[in-house]
Amino acid sequence: MNLSKYLKLDRIEFMSTYQCPGRCKHCSVGSRLNKPGPRHVPVKESIEAIRWLAARCPIESVMTFGGEPLLYPEVICALHSAARDAGIPTRQIITNGYFSKSPERIKQVAGELIEAGVNDILLSVDAFHQERIPLEPVLEFAGAVMKLRPDIIELQPSWVVNEAHEDPWNARTREILAEFSKLGVPVGRGDDIFMAGNAAINLSEYYPEPMLNMEDTCGSQPYTEPLDRVSSLSVEPNGDVIACAFPIGNLLCESIEEIVSGYDPYKQVFPRALLTGGAGELLRAARERDIPVDCSKCYSVCDICRQIRDFTESKETDV
Repeated sequence: MNLSKYLKLDRIEFMSTYQCPGRCKHCSVGSRLNKPGPRHVPVKESIEAIRWLAARCPIESVMTFGGEPLLYPEVICALHSAARDAGIPTRQIITNGYFSKSPERIKQVAGELIEAGVNDILLSVDAFHQERIPLEPVLEFAGAVMKLRPDIIELQPSWVVNEAHEDPWNARTREILAEFSKLGVPVGRGDDIFMAGNAAINLSEYYPEPMLNMEDTCGSQPYTEPLDRVSSLSVEPNGDVIACAFPIGNLLCESIEEIVSGYDPYKQVFPRALLTGGAGELLRAARERDIPVDCSKCYSVCDICRQIRDFTESKETDV
């Protein structure tokens, strides 16, 4: 089988777990965290997907994140070892660095990550993470990596609006970053918080009121791409393979070969509506199927997609 013509893959992401010691006020995962269900992505099937895709696509990077991925370091190391052995050059992890209070265990995991081939560690430290997560174990983790491979770690703070914005959260983030500067850990670009998940509930005062543009099209928003030109797939803890917001298959039910060869967004109701008619058509398709969408809470077309997915998943859970 061949890949679908709608896939131009060069990246694989693993939402490795929804478990997390923090409940950050800015978290885009929001209500999905720490709920009953699979603890982490299926390891065997995920490794098979990495190997199969790397043999057929110019995969440049594999990323693991969460939740907190290092709650399951053996899973993370297995995935990155597979990516290394498959010749994938960039092997990234986003972590808040808090998975143990034991200095010995922290050093052990840091070494295991490096041995597994992780070569880009993005450490999430900012006012939001440190509201619940103690600083000392995170400093311990950063220090352990710096001693082994100082070239592969950088801080990845989240900023309200942007780094230049003046507010109490950003001010506190700068104070926290200063603690890591003593270790020599470089500060990366980080990311600007967008209104999704917990951020839409807790940080809306810093952002304009929601204003849905009915002319919004697929791939028009930051961190997104059109569903008929997908370059990155994500795997979730239950085995779902995600293209942007929509599941396109499940690794526990079918092979990655079957999933990527059969992908056609124009044969799926909501992706087709989004691609052909933008936000307006997507909203109409949802209402025709009695899926409630609260436009007053929509900052962009992506929020319609999220509400549709949340509703359909809740119905599947009910069944």
